Amino acid sequence: MSTYPTRKSADNAAIKIIEKELAACVNIIKIDESVYRWKGKIERHPEYQLLIKTRKKAYLQLEAFIKQTHPHEVPEIIYIEIKGGSKDYLSWMDSTVLPRPLRVPLDLRALKRASDPSKELKSARNPSTLSL
Repeated sequence: MSTYPTRKSADNAAIKIIEKELAACVNIIKIDESVYRWKGKIERHPEYQLLIKTRKKAYLQLEAFIKQTHPHEVPEIIYIEIKGGSKDYLSWMDSTVLPRPLRVPLDLRALKRASDPSKELKSARNPSTLSL
């Protein structure tokens, strides 16, 4: 969940979240007034609550997106873990939230050392093979 100060900012965020496949659905709920303390002062403002329906696999990217694009200095970002639900609905969510694997550049240098761990294990068991 996250709140936005204007309908326009809430609409823009909801559309981008769906375009980026970070959620299956985003509900925009008008809140007549929120009352909170900010920097020592009591504030009262209307807000728009985004109820963002996503899966765990997209949460970190969704959080980063909200932090990068939100108009507030400290945006509300809260998640509620799904403990159950309609299998059909949860399956639909899985098929729409980051349905394709992420493409991450592969750093082949990381594979160099891990190419044959069995050699390291053999030499550790047989100290006479170690050279100083």
